[in-house]
Amino acid sequence: MTPPQEGFSIKSLERGLSILEIIGKSPHPLTITEISQQNNLNKATALRFVRALCSLGYATQENGKRYSLGAKTLSFGFSFLNRSNLIMAVKPYLDELSSKLQKSVNLAVLDEDHIVFLYRKEIKRFLKYDMYPGLRIPAHCLSSGKVLLAALSDEKVQTIINGMDLVPVTAKTITSKESLFKEIVATRKRGYGISDQELSMDLYSLAVLLFNHQGTPAAAFNISMDARDKNKSMIRRMVLPMMFECGKTVSEILGFKGHYPEFHS
Repeated sequence: MTPPQEGFSIKSLERGLSILEIIGKSPHPLTITEISQQNNLNKATALRFVRALCSLGYATQENGKRYSLGAKTLSFGFSFLNRSNLIMAVKPYLDELSSKLQKSVNLAVLDEDHIVFLYRKEIKRFLKYDMYPGLRIPAHCLSSGKVLLAALSDEKVQTIINGMDLVPVTAKTITSKESLFKEIVATRKRGYGISDQELSMDLYSLAVLLFNHQGTPAAAFNISMDARDKNKSMIRRMVLPMMFECGKTVSEILGFKGHYPEFHS
């Protein structure tokens, strides 16, 4: 006979996975009412499960009322990442940009206070470890993390920052929560993220957003370069304009119909 506690745990797991499946199959974010109706649960029970999934990073709240899959679900298997429509759509353009600039390119999504790498075209390695699909790195020291955080509301950003452990990866990593918030605001105004020797003293990177058909950020991609090149005019003259052009093109392919941010030199 199954112990009551074990049976209860299995039933809870089944319900949680069922909710994840419902959210994942939907072409748009769902409300609690929609989730409860599709899973034959009352709204209070559905909300309790969804909040638990959000706290674990497997679901995420959008616009305060709707829910979609969280980035953590992407970490379950590299096979899913490789089959992802997002990667299939983005890869040719990132590869082309990487070849033109002869710089490494990374595609990533936000997972609360971390970013999850989806794809990488490597030209030069700046870190001792591999940056593989599924790798999670704290968002505060990455250009892609900053630009993805900048797409959120100030309230959401402040909540995430308050829960961060701002570990100094290098001597230039931002470790003040107040300074990080100011940097996120500055990132939002300029339209692109910067990581200046914050992950490695040899690394300088820039990142821009990719938007989907709903007008929300689907991901971000960054260009990695040698920190010694950060003050060269070619960054503003060539690298950033090409990144914004690539970001606009890919966003339109992903169904984005809005006004993509423009680079102002």
